Amino acid sequence: MHQIRSRLTFANVVSVIALFVALGGTALASVLISKNSQVAHGTISGHHPPSGDHSNIIGGSVNGHDLSGGIKTSLRLHCPPGLHDAGDLCFEDPGHTGDPLVDAVKTCAAAGLRLPTLPELALVFEHLEAGQVAEWVATNYSDDNGTTTATKGAVLSDNLARQLHSGTDSASQPYHYRCVTSATN
Repeated sequence: MHQIRSRLTFANVVSVIALFVALGGTALASVLISKNSQVAHGTISGHHPPSGDHSNIIGGSVNGHDLSGGIKTSLRLHCPPGLHDAGDLCFEDPGHTGDPLVDAVKTCAAAGLRLPTLPELALVFEHLEAGQVAEWVATNYSDDNGTTTATKGAVLSDNLARQLHSGTDSASQPYHYRCVTSATN
């Protein structure tokens, strides 16, 4: 017993007390807060968190289920006036009548739009729910046959049986087309 008392110093006592306080604090911090009454007034600032490294909400802990109906409505994607939506894509309906590929690209660009990609036009056709004539898409390439180089463009059509058909043709041939853009919030 004499040996224990000789090693019992103020520093040892303080360190043992600190150990128990630290362990108790960790256990206290693991309590789940389930009611507003468990949080002191002025502890959580809601829409105006304090500046600094410690915000009030843990990143990734809030999702769409936590948002109000008004917020959800305001976050829906919208198309510019005159365009229709197909998911997150906005498209013209009706499209334009036959033009060569370069003219189609210029017309869309002048309107601040673009030609759709093949998958985007397939999505538009799906939303139109009817057979569609062949239309230009944004894909083009050069075909070098040894003597001349011809620019070709890709087209996509949708027959009455709702089957998609793709192909290529000379970029100077007139085809129908429609311009598209991404939907915005």
